[in-house]
Amino acid sequence: MKRLLLLAVACTAPVSALLAQTANDVIIDRVQQGTPPPAPAAPASNAAKDEKGDLDGGTQRLAETRKLPFKLTVSYDLQVYYTTNVFLTPHDTVEAVIVANTLATSAEFNSFAVGQTLVTPTVGLVYQRYNHALGTGDQARKNLDFDAYSIPLALRVRYGNNWEFGLGVTATAVYGLEGPPRYDLTYKAVTTAASVRKLISLSQNQIISFGGSIGYSKTDAPSPSGPLGYNDDRNDKIDTTLDAGYYYLKDRWVFGPYARLTYSDYMHYQEGGFTDVNREDILGSLGLSVSYNLTPWAVARATTSYDWRKPEGNSFVDYTYKAGNIGLGLSLNASF
Repeated sequence: MKRLLLLAVACTAPVSALLAQTANDVIIDRVQQGTPPPAPAAPASNAAKDEKGDLDGGTQRLAETRKLPFKLTVSYDLQVYYTTNVFLTPHDTVEAVIVANTLATSAEFNSFAVGQTLVTPTVGLVYQRYNHALGTGDQARKNLDFDAYSIPLALRVRYGNNWEFGLGVTATAVYGLEGPPRYDLTYKAVTTAASVRKLISLSQNQIISFGGSIGYSKTDAPSPSGPLGYNDDRNDKIDTTLDAGYYYLKDRWVFGPYARLTYSDYMHYQEGGFTDVNREDILGSLGLSVSYNLTPWAVARATTSYDWRKPEGNSFVDYTYKAGNIGLGLSLNASF
């Protein structure tokens, strides 16, 4: 009976409100889409390695006095990729080319020892802009364009033989670029997360990475007025993620297939403004990244991935989607 009521509300609700809510949901989903597991840097030709392929060898150079009390890194990343399902829908998928720009700065403070661990605090500021209507005048795709601002605070903890743990808090605000008002606050969140990663060296040029994380997101997504209204915090959730990657490093090249699986449990999801539903999703991604170090501060890459989502709860809406992606990227980095 509840499902019939929800269907009736959806059918009688203003089309503009329905489209606005759909666009906001897609924007939120795209912001939360994970990136590939972090890959080790390609070894330089003069990198020092022992017979076991010690990952900590690195490039040897004369020590320089740091002028700042922290290591400051500024980076810019451009990614252009084609996706088979821009609206993340289960049926009638629409293709698109997406341009993602990321500008980030981070400060890594001096490490300090706690027992047998080495702790490194970091703070950052990240700005992203996503454009979804490259080469078209499709207003529906333009409605998916957004800016995202993030402030990540983190502690990186290294322990033993290539074990790395992380604790972090990230504040995020997302603004849609279309619709009234033009610069519209779509979503904001504070996410607390803990992670663990293990690197295993198979040889001087082959590394396996296993990782996992758990995070809780406290969210606020302003609700549209009318019958499609919902609680502003309906996107609060707990994410549990496992990932694995294999990396082959050759001269300036890094080849890296990876797999990632995420279980998302929404704390109090709502649909139709008056019905609480049990929303649980399983998200998966299989991908391959090939990168080439052009210089010590510039990296070019080609990526491809297959992503999917499978709902496990009893929600009224079908959140299933499948998407194939392929693209090119360029990263520029400078450290001080």
